[in-house]
Amino acid sequence: MTGPRGTRTRAAKTTLPADLAGEIATTADGRDITQPFITGLREPKDPRLAGSVDWGIYDRILQDDQVFSTMQQRRGAVVSRTWDVVAGEETDPRSVAAAEAFSNTIDRIGWDRITGKMLWAVFYGPAVAEIMWEVRDGLIDIGAIKVRHARRFRYDVQGRLRLLTSVGGLGEILPDRKFWVFKVGGTNDDEPYGRGLAEWLYWPTLFKRNGIRFWNIFLDKFGSPTAIGKYRPGTPKADQERLLEALGAISTDSGITIPEGMAVDLLEAARSGTADYGTMVRYMDAAIAKIVLSQTMTTDNGSSRSQGEVHADVKMEVVKSDSDLLSDSFAEVARWWTDLNFGPDVAAPRVMRQVEEEEDVQKTAQTDEVLDRLGWQRTDESFNDTYGEGYARKPKSETSAPGGDDVQVDDPDAGEDDQPEKADPNVNDRNISFAADDPRPLYVHRPLKEESALELLAWAREQGFTRLMDPKDLHTTVMYSRRPVNWMKMGGFWGWGPDTSDHLVPYGGPRLVERIGSDGAVALHFFSGHLNQRNREMRDAGCSWDYPDYLPHITFTYWQGDVDLSKVTPFRGELRFGPEMFEPLEEDWQTRIREASFAETQAEAPDSATDKLVDDLIAEDGYRAVRALTEPMLGAIRAARSPEELLATLGLTPGDEAPIAADLEAAGLAATLDADDGE
Repeated sequence: MTGPRGTRTRAAKTTLPADLAGEIATTADGRDITQPFITGLREPKDPRLAGSVDWGIYDRILQDDQVFSTMQQRRGAVVSRTWDVVAGEETDPRSVAAAEAFSNTIDRIGWDRITGKMLWAVFYGPAVAEIMWEVRDGLIDIGAIKVRHARRFRYDVQGRLRLLTSVGGLGEILPDRKFWVFKVGGTNDDEPYGRGLAEWLYWPTLFKRNGIRFWNIFLDKFGSPTAIGKYRPGTPKADQERLLEALGAISTDSGITIPEGMAVDLLEAARSGTADYGTMVRYMDAAIAKIVLSQTMTTDNGSSRSQGEVHADVKMEVVKSDSDLLSDSFAEVARWWTDLNFGPDVAAPRVMRQVEEEEDVQKTAQTDEVLDRLGWQRTDESFNDTYGEGYARKPKSETSAPGGDDVQVDDPDAGEDDQPEKADPNVNDRNISFAADDPRPLYVHRPLKEESALELLAWAREQGFTRLMDPKDLHTTVMYSRRPVNWMKMGGFWGWGPDTSDHLVPYGGPRLVERIGSDGAVALHFFSGHLNQRNREMRDAGCSWDYPDYLPHITFTYWQGDVDLSKVTPFRGELRFGPEMFEPLEEDWQTRIREASFAETQAEAPDSATDKLVDDLIAEDGYRAVRALTEPMLGAIRAARSPEELLATLGLTPGDEAPIAADLEAAGLAATLDADDGE
């Protein structure tokens, strides 16, 4: 078929091929051999329902506390969401008017209550509600929706819904547009009733009930041992009965009497192995939660927040699924209402619930803080959309410009009519100020306390570093501002410890060991929310910072040596810092770095051991304790008459006089002590 200018147009189809028309694999014509031989009514494929009267068999499952709790949680997650009625066709004024009228109807009949009851279809499989029509405000409106128990209804072989009554075995055929059926589950459309979670909850609840029953029996046996009475052959019947009565009184009376010659033993319950009844019950509770919620963390005690957040993503899918399925099912009722009031040519409204993941405001605020450091900020409209109404922008504070001249920072939100701040009339001369207010460059650091410093250096030696900084020089930098600022506007901190100016970084957390800069510095990087906050406060107060971000760290060496930093295990212990120290900048600070070397060679090790032994003796008994070591050497030194004799006495040869100064010094010290002792 050819259209204008030779273009081809699609021919309208008016007939459907015979082999495509109609339904072939229907179950309504009796040809489905998988269906049971019945007399006019369709039966559910759930094997437990097939052997029972109706869905009432599953009512007992709801008596389980875990089942009821998780079902409440799943249903409540949907009901708690905000609902809205949207027009089927936004561009059609009739559809928009229908949506507005239907919204009033849904609000009046209590949609949340209806939703909560119809969602029991998740448990049973089907849920049936009766639509109570009425004339209201010129409309054939819905006066109420009453949810009925699904056990009262069946489908016949023609797919018609029937109400089971005492009149006739097949029940009464129900009129169209009167009953709303919501079905959940089922792997195919041949299952007319759906398949609810109760089918999968049957066994966990059964095992749990029996487990608790046996648990109670065990506790009864464990709390009150079984009493065994023993009597001799030929004991009269009356004495046997007295013994039996005595055994029965054991659990309640403080004392019993038995005939002479009889004995009573107690048989106590015993068990072995690691499994117990409580473990089995908890396992079944977890299985129930997994079936109902598709996860377990939101119902188990002791789960961490991060785990709960990870598992909540799975649960959100279940909530959205329940909401969408119910909305799709109720679309049929909305279609009936629209046909009766606006006509079949008007798109029916939809009742939808807003099921979206809620934004984590705290994470958003942290992202905004990072973007602010990079020079970006939200518009007022974006801010209100994210955080809501009720916020006002803080006015910009006065900051000091480089060079020491105070300038007023412009407020981008200030209008043309805004007046500058009025001068304080109580100030006589605004040109007079304290010298402490004069801007100057600023260096702020926190020294590492001695105990933490020694622990950190001990760790560094274990990692292979031999040349380390002096413990007194270990610190973390809080601020290094080349721009002159007013020190008195930098604020303070009430922190940890008896002296509240101290700061503690606890065990663990992110730790890294990396090089810094090009001067060979190696530092331990760590996280501290307080130090980050103080750096940000000082930058907000006018300080400059040479880097795009602030990373707390402690430089512990400038001599890496042959240590492979990729194989170093970071220090995990506590870091205890002293108070903030405010100092002027020193550009030549590197010249003041002091080294504390802990390296030892094999030749030096014996001397170190000897030195330690001598130090221990002196610490215990004073220098008299080592007189036995120094007296022979002093006598030999006094007897020497020439340098050659002295070298021979000390076991030295010419050219090997290097250690002699130290030896003579030690000998002279001992001689002095000896002389003092003699006095």
